[in-house]
Amino acid sequence: MKFFCRISFLVCLVAALGFTPFSEKCNMLKNNTFVYKLAGKDVVVKFEENTHTEYHQNGKYYIKSNVEWISDCEYYLIIQEVNLPDFPFKIGSKLHIEITKVRGNKLSYKSTMGARIWEGK
Repeated sequence: MKFFCRISFLVCLVAALGFTPFSEKCNMLKNNTFVYKLAGKDVVVKFEENTHTEYHQNGKYYIKSNVEWISDCEYYLIIQEVNLPDFPFKIGSKLHIEITKVRGNKLSYKSTMGARIWEGK
């Protein structure tokens, strides 16, 4: 009985300290704006409902995509419009993204397109 009481106490303590299941942390992507660095420059990323836009060089260049949500932590980006010079993917390319870690307001992800795989934060 003591063991059960200790386990119950630990479960309640974790819940009280704000433990949030991983999948619930991922929903921070929807309708939000993020910034990451590429070659030392800020890239602004906006998620709005089922659209995703990356703004490079203070909005001079962009990549616009539709989002197909698989779950809060996994989705596809289908590229719709690009004016970023030397962008390696074509309109209609489908990129798979999986969120692998969320810590505070920072996240890590794994992206795949065809045989190409890369990770980022």
